[in-house]
Amino acid sequence: MPPGSVFDGTFVNGAQSRGIANPYIFWYVAKTYNAGIDLQAWNGLLGLTVDAFRRDRSGLLDTRADNLPGVVGAGLPQENLNSDRAQGFDIEINHRYHIGSFNYFVKGTFGYTRTQWISKVHSAYGNSQLNWHNNNDNRYNNIFWGYGANGQFQNYQQILNSPQFVSRNTVVGDYILQDWNGDGVINDQDVHPIAQNVSNNNYSVPSTTFGLTLGGSYKGFDINTVWQGATGINVSYIEQLNIPLWGGGSALGMFMDRYHPTDPKADPYDPNTVWTPGTFALTGTTANTNSLSNIHSAAYVRLKSAEIGYSIPAAAAKKVGIKGARIFVNGYNILTITGLKYLDPEHPSANYGYLYPLDKIYSIGVNVKL
Repeated sequence: MPPGSVFDGTFVNGAQSRGIANPYIFWYVAKTYNAGIDLQAWNGLLGLTVDAFRRDRSGLLDTRADNLPGVVGAGLPQENLNSDRAQGFDIEINHRYHIGSFNYFVKGTFGYTRTQWISKVHSAYGNSQLNWHNNNDNRYNNIFWGYGANGQFQNYQQILNSPQFVSRNTVVGDYILQDWNGDGVINDQDVHPIAQNVSNNNYSVPSTTFGLTLGGSYKGFDINTVWQGATGINVSYIEQLNIPLWGGGSALGMFMDRYHPTDPKADPYDPNTVWTPGTFALTGTTANTNSLSNIHSAAYVRLKSAEIGYSIPAAAAKKVGIKGARIFVNGYNILTITGLKYLDPEHPSANYGYLYPLDKIYSIGVNVKL
C-alpha cells in the first residue's frame, strides 16, 4: 500500500507516481527560414517589403497512445515524438506623393499564415475511414469536421419526400443535414471537413489579415484613416450565442427571427399550416453544433479609426497670442463591413461571447501651442 493517512475513515495518498522517468528527453529543435526584399524607389512613390517564412519544429513532446498493462502501475513517459510547421508571408506596400498643395500617403499590409502537423504520434487506426478522420500527419491545423448543410425544410411536402430518415417531430424550418455519402442515413460516416479556423471555445486565429492606412493634407486640413480586416476565420453560433434560456436566462431577441406559423394558434404539425420563414428554426435554437448551418464566416473589413483636423495659419495664431492651434474630430471603431449577423466578427469566444458589445468612441478637441 502506498504511504498515506486515514482521515475520517478515508485513506488519502501521501505520495503518487509521476510516471516512468525518461532520461533521454531533450529540448525540441526549431529551424527557421526567412527570405525577403525591401524596396524604396522614386523618392517615396513606391515602397515594398516582402517576407516569406517557415518554421519547422521537431522533437515536440507527446506520450505514445499505446498503454502499458495496468500491472505496471505507471504511465508511459513523455518523449520527443512530434513535429510541425508554420509558414506564410507578409507584404507591405506604401506610396507617398503630392499634387500641388495636396499631399497624400497610402500604406497597405497583407499577411497569410498556416500551421500543420508534419508527424503526430498515434496508434494504428482500425480502417481507412478512421485513419482519414483522425490521422493528423501532414494535415493543416484548425480544420473543422462536421456535417454539410442542405438548408431548412420549406414545407411539409419537402419533409414527406425527404430521401433520408427524419424524426416524426420534424417541422417546417428545421435544419437539413447533408447525406454526404449518399446512403440515406445521417451518421458519423457523413462527417467531413466543412470549415477552417472556427472560433468557439477553442482559440483560433484568421489565416489572412490585412490593413490599409490612408491620409493626406491640404492647406491646413488633414485626414488620417486606418482600416483593418481578416478572412479565413469562422464562428460557431452555438458557442458564441449559446442556446436560448441557457442557464435560466432570458432568450436573446435575435431568436425571434425564426420560422413560425403565420397564425400563432395554428398547429405546427398540421400539413396545411401556413408558415412565415426566418433565420432560425421554430424552437429558436441554432443548428446542429457540428454542422455547416451553424458555421458562419467572420471575415470583415473595419474602419478602425479616422481623424480630420484643421491647423489655423501661423499668422492667425500669432494675432491671438499663441504659437499654433489644431481643431480635430476623430472616431474609433466607426464602421464594420461583414456578412456575420448578430455578432462582432472579433468578438472573443470566452464566456460564450456574453460580453459587452464593441465600443464606438467619437471625440472632438483642440490642441493649442502657447
